[in-house]
Amino acid sequence: MSSDAHDRVRPGDLPAMAFTILSEAFFDDRGRSVPFQLRDKRNTQDDPFDEYVADLLHEQLPTGAIVLRADKPLVSPDAVIARPEEYELLRQGGVDYDPGAIFGLEVKKVDLGRNGKPARSTGLDYNSTPPCATVRVYAEDGNEIRIPGFYLFVALQGNEEGGMVQVHSMALVAGAALNKDVDLYDRITGTRTKQIGLGTYGDGANRVRPMLLFSNPLGWEWMLGTATLISERNDLADDPSLAHVRDMTRTVSPGVSELFHCYRLAKLSPPVEETAHNPFPQPSKRKEETAQRGRFEIDLRTLTLG
Repeated sequence: MSSDAHDRVRPGDLPAMAFTILSEAFFDDRGRSVPFQLRDKRNTQDDPFDEYVADLLHEQLPTGAIVLRADKPLVSPDAVIARPEEYELLRQGGVDYDPGAIFGLEVKKVDLGRNGKPARSTGLDYNSTPPCATVRVYAEDGNEIRIPGFYLFVALQGNEEGGMVQVHSMALVAGAALNKDVDLYDRITGTRTKQIGLGTYGDGANRVRPMLLFSNPLGWEWMLGTATLISERNDLADDPSLAHVRDMTRTVSPGVSELFHCYRLAKLSPPVEETAHNPFPQPSKRKEETAQRGRFEIDLRTLTLG
């Protein structure tokens, strides 16, 4: 990315700026994936790709922009990205900030299957934190602050040459396109009651930890093999580096839909396509009952004793 790339994005469009940086890092001028080296994974919860993304943004966002990574595992969002003036407001516990100049970034990765499609295309694990239009962060004084949430979806593909990897498909999606139910977010992420004193000897506990499944935008075939920004804003094509390529809707209830706007890098000359309605796939056979856990089956018909 050129040294003046950030000047192509109007002030306040920080998610669009981040999208441009990541798109130009992961895809070349013809839209082909660019292989890159990730460091080795140190432990189960270590995430080299999340670190790589944060480093890219730290290096290429305008001087003074803040990229704060979560200080421990299992924290959401993975990073907070802000312009200096917005970060200072947060640091002081203020809430009068520009929502376009600060956002929480959560990274969701899936492998590319042998069929050329991302894994978990009809429903992705969000662990114990549902996606949301806004996410909670905390100022130094402990005050809770709501900032916009964005979700970076990537389908990673391995390259056997030197352990390199590449991004096959990428989408930076406003949390509002995944879920706008703030009450659900608060209820799931709030304080829960743990069951303790379980078992014969009373030393067992049940954390009663939720496990959330929501849409995987990369299950929409139109998203494959390229980078796409999905935003509530309809004016991001005012920036010459971005092209508005189509709109999409998600149905809330009969007759009620939410409208979102899709952007790609303008230099790739993407065609403009018609509005897509409810393009994110959903499981067709989802049911309320969970599968039985830890089921060990023995076929007594073929069992022989020595």
